[in-house]
Amino acid sequence: MKVAALDLGTNTFLCLIAEGGPNGIAKVHKDLVEVVRLGQDVDKTGMLHPEALVRARKCLGEFKKEIDKHGVDRILAMATSAARDASNGQELFDIGKELGIPIEVIPGEDEARISYQGATGGIIDTTTTKLVVDVGGGSTEFIVGHGEKILFGQSLDMGGVRLTERFVTQQPVPQNEQKNLNDYIYSELQKVLPEILRNPLDQILAVAGTPTSIVAIEVGGFDEKKVDNYFLTVERLQYWVDTFAQTSVEEKKSKYQLGGRADIIYAGASILLNTVKALGMTGLVVSTKGVRYGVALEMLRSGNPA
Repeated sequence: MKVAALDLGTNTFLCLIAEGGPNGIAKVHKDLVEVVRLGQDVDKTGMLHPEALVRARKCLGEFKKEIDKHGVDRILAMATSAARDASNGQELFDIGKELGIPIEVIPGEDEARISYQGATGGIIDTTTTKLVVDVGGGSTEFIVGHGEKILFGQSLDMGGVRLTERFVTQQPVPQNEQKNLNDYIYSELQKVLPEILRNPLDQILAVAGTPTSIVAIEVGGFDEKKVDNYFLTVERLQYWVDTFAQTSVEEKKSKYQLGGRADIIYAGASILLNTVKALGMTGLVVSTKGVRYGVALEMLRSGNPA
């Protein structure tokens, strides 16, 4: 069976076109990424911005052309934080309906499982206990798992776009804004740390654009084989947080090729750094996979073409 799994995040839209069956993904045909910034001003206004909806329509239209080329059996898009939080979120679902892309909001009880199995690519490792950290634009997911078993999962309302809009007024980032942002991350982490620490961790697995973008700079450009499974030490993470705090958005675009992620990478990296430090870990492993893989696996395992 061939499926198209879309992850419509607060900052980035992703589309995985893959083939496989109940045992998992056998072949990836396309893995598309586009910075859409769906969450533009949602934290402030509670609504999806008209410009963001225009960008969303354009991106989904391009994705649909690619999907149609591959003749998939089933399409499913999962919307996350921005669509959940916006009072006019229905407008996004209407765009999907027009284009023939069914969009659903990930139910809270399924989010941890889908994120965890996506981050691990469906590979079951029964020897380690992992914390998956998925830094999005609007929220960050924390999921502890061992083998197939989810031990804990919670979403916090802090992400790269949300925290940038809330705390960062200029870049380089003034010291007081750095302090306010880090104080907020620290206070939010207190909501999940006791539960996470109930299970001795072997590894932190970080997914989404923030960690993969940092590693792409480290290895000299995005190469999935080099980025996936890369161990990013806490020292290098600290270096990049400091560097992002001290550079302008234009510098981050020109020097580090961060494109549409340049203005939010400081906040996203700060979430990761605070998490690693709070847990006393030496670093984290970066995965290029994520929710789209989890959505694809769900469809392949159900085996029912829509």
